Amino acid sequence: MSIIDTAIQRVQTLAKACAFEATGRKVGAPDYPTEDAGTLPLSIAYIASGTATDLDATSTKLIINIGCDVHFDRQILKQTYKMIDTFIPDFVQRLGGDPTLGGSVSTIVYPVTFSVTPTEWNTIVTQCASFVIPVKFNLLTPTVTA
Repeated sequence: MSIIDTAIQRVQTLAKACAFEATGRKVGAPDYPTEDAGTLPLSIAYIASGTATDLDATSTKLIINIGCDVHFDRQILKQTYKMIDTFIPDFVQRLGGDPTLGGSVSTIVYPVTFSVTPTEWNTIVTQCASFVIPVKFNLLTPTVTA
């Protein structure tokens, strides 16, 4: 498993840890994005973008923006927003309590941003809380011989 996969898996684990006591539901969190929305709420984490900066001849700083989309059922919008209003602070607190994502990254690079919008996942309309979580990796640059 790559270092990026390990970080993404940790984000999924933190999302999955968020539970909704009122409904008894938990967030589903597959290892990789799925074609089917399945049972909601559902968290999908992935590489959204990133940058790499050469620090010196021996190391590189890699910033990866991990996207984490959490899809909620829109059948009863009032109930949906109660779940979203519970999920967001819980998830953000869990990220803050694990700034290295279980040791898989150097650190989360704040701010973590999020938005909530209606969206469609494979023809199913959901209400999506979409997070961008920048994480930093300090990598050693391998010696290249010609």
